[in-house]
Amino acid sequence: MKKLSFIPVLMLLSFGLFAQPVISLAPVITGLLQPMQFVNAGDGSNRIFISQKGGNIKVFDKDFSLLGTFLSMTGIQTGGEGGLLSLCFHPQFKTNKLFFVFYTNISNDLEVARYQVGNSPDSINIARPTSKKVVITIPHPVNTNHNGGTLRFGKDGFLYLSTGDGGSGGDPNDNGQNKTKLLGKMLRLNVNTSNTPPYYTIPVTNPFGNEVLQYGLRNPFRWNFDRLTGDMWIGDVGQSAFEEINRCSKDSLIGVNYGWRCYEGNAVYNPAGCTETNYKSPVYAYPNPSVGSSVVGGTVYRGGTYNSMKGYYFGVDFNSGRLFKIKFDSTNYSYSISTQMLSPNGITDFGETETGEMYVTSLYTGIAYRVQSNDVNQYIFVGNGNWTDATNWSDNVIPPSTSLVNTIITIKPITGGQCVVNTPISIPKTSKLIVENSKLLRMNSNLTFQ
Repeated sequence: MKKLSFIPVLMLLSFGLFAQPVISLAPVITGLLQPMQFVNAGDGSNRIFISQKGGNIKVFDKDFSLLGTFLSMTGIQTGGEGGLLSLCFHPQFKTNKLFFVFYTNISNDLEVARYQVGNSPDSINIARPTSKKVVITIPHPVNTNHNGGTLRFGKDGFLYLSTGDGGSGGDPNDNGQNKTKLLGKMLRLNVNTSNTPPYYTIPVTNPFGNEVLQYGLRNPFRWNFDRLTGDMWIGDVGQSAFEEINRCSKDSLIGVNYGWRCYEGNAVYNPAGCTETNYKSPVYAYPNPSVGSSVVGGTVYRGGTYNSMKGYYFGVDFNSGRLFKIKFDSTNYSYSISTQMLSPNGITDFGETETGEMYVTSLYTGIAYRVQSNDVNQYIFVGNGNWTDATNWSDNVIPPSTSLVNTIITIKPITGGQCVVNTPISIPKTSKLIVENSKLLRMNSNLTFQ
């Protein structure tokens, strides 16, 4: 067996050497039933969709007020690691009204289906159950665990899907390394919008002439693209010794072998038949169970509110609540890594709003939380009218009236609009008030700079 080939990187574990954001969670939606994902439709509506393990998808407006049940799925197996695992919207959802779901069917096979909503304004928040088209069914015999999996559309317009290795322990059928099997993989499909099958084709650049893009994964439950760079970050649940977080640049996604079952993390697991030399090492592998025992892959924060969080990848361990904060320096090809405890645990997803603000869902509490930092906060006025109207602010968050320490407030109302302030505002020296060029801030009260 050949040795695992490592990409040379500088990895810096932070213990006070870097100013790391300190993260906390603030509840925004309560009363959910085993929430699995926090998703936006990317259609300019700023709506939020919460998929739940049992098959129900709830839809909320940008203020997190419930609009109703978007879809109630039937014909899914919800026991153990099964259920409705993922939801994503077509890049042209605004015009074609198509979205996709990934779930375990009643035979416990992995299945991707496509649905559609109506065209009338009164039907936009209700999917049509009769529009269901099964895109692909992946046999998952014998075992009910290690299903994957997350659906995402890439910037290339293709649909990506992560699948588990088929379950049991140790990948007894060596699915992860078998490039002809669809288990233990990152798959890539070219989906079409027709109403007649087939509902996808194989992208010509897929490396093995089938749906497989990458292989050597054990149970990549959650992963995401960095919305700025297009890089892929994967949390792959380990066997019993290591959990791992992988990063793959957008320019080197094709044909990657992450090593399972030859390797678990950076350690040899089962060398039988392992003759390849192109195994990709993880960015971070942490010991199981001392640090955690089930990694949940997150994403890179690209929002505008929390400056200290910008550019950081956040992932978490489902069981221990250990949060991983990783910043990649593309110039020096180095990673700075720190951790902290996060409460509650049972986190199932790191989701984003259309503007890139980050949220998580907890299976145990039934709550969706905003991910926030205790460092410099940023508030952006993007509407027209009163300062105290939450709908005028990015992500509906108004600057606090009593404390603006370490805060940046940017005033950029819509074209022809203005920001109107009717109560006194005091800006301390640790904060900034920025009025963008040609934008209007109207003060009907006192503005004090300390």
